Amino acid sequence: MRRVLLALASLALLSAAALSQDPGLPAAQAAQQAVMQTQQANLDAMRQAQQANEDATRQAQEANENATRQAQQAAQVPILPVAARPEFSLKPGSYSGPVTVKIREATRGASVYYTTDGWTPTADSSRYTGPVTLDSTTSLQAIAIAPHMGQSRILSGLYTIASANKPSLPATSSELPPTPTSGPAVLPKGTMVPLVFASAVSSKKADVGDKITLTVEDDVVVGGWILVRKGTPALISVTGAHKSGTLGVPGFVSFDALTLDVNGTTVKLRGTVTKQGPEIQANPARIGLTLVPAGVFLIHGKEAEVKAGSVLRATVAEDTPLPHAQ
Repeated sequence: MRRVLLALASLALLSAAALSQDPGLPAAQAAQQAVMQTQQANLDAMRQAQQANEDATRQAQEANENATRQAQQAAQVPILPVAARPEFSLKPGSYSGPVTVKIREATRGASVYYTTDGWTPTADSSRYTGPVTLDSTTSLQAIAIAPHMGQSRILSGLYTIASANKPSLPATSSELPPTPTSGPAVLPKGTMVPLVFASAVSSKKADVGDKITLTVEDDVVVGGWILVRKGTPALISVTGAHKSGTLGVPGFVSFDALTLDVNGTTVKLRGTVTKQGPEIQANPARIGLTLVPAGVFLIHGKEAEVKAGSVLRATVAEDTPLPHAQ
């Protein structure tokens, strides 16, 4: 570029000298001036093109640096510490009779929450306040939550109870009277309503806001009367859904119970459940070959799968008068 500028400057000086020796050639001088203007325009265009090329190169470098920085941040372990996973006092397995299990936490100030129905525990689950007695086959799961810390990993165990003393079965529909026909029937607040999934739901395909129709698993009996029949339709909503990810991060999906339709009467329900996929621990010593330059593990977590037949135990949100049996 410097050589080109020097050559053009020399040519301009020579042209000026030649014209000064021949003042009688105004047309030639005008032509020479036009040539110089054209050359100057070409120089300006060259400078602009060079500047644009430098700007494009700089922007590409910045984009690459940002992408690398984001990949490194995604691969970093979260700074927020997590609570230690709790422990069961009794090893999961098969037992001949009822067992009592204590849940111990190792993080000072942590609270433990647990479930016994196969759903993933959350801060809305039962809080552990003392030993849990299991008198039938149960999937026991627990987490620890501590202030200013992340939730612990999930502790789970299956306790198979082979008890000779089986609980008595509830009365069947044929043994109970239908909804009373004299006076209003009221479905009380807090009444348990078991809802069953007709088909499977996966965190891979679920989206927040999806509405799913479930049915009542069995007759709901209050005061010796059948107030809600088995098979009555109910509506729930997907309130959280995330697909599984790298670093072994599992998927999860959560639901809120919404309403129950009893012969045209809408009954408001309450109930929240969550399902998380199996955890996979990314062990660098075992999967070192799966590292990419940015440091992100290629190992992928498992999706949360809610199987057909799973039960969501909702409760009635408020006292609700029901129509008489038809």
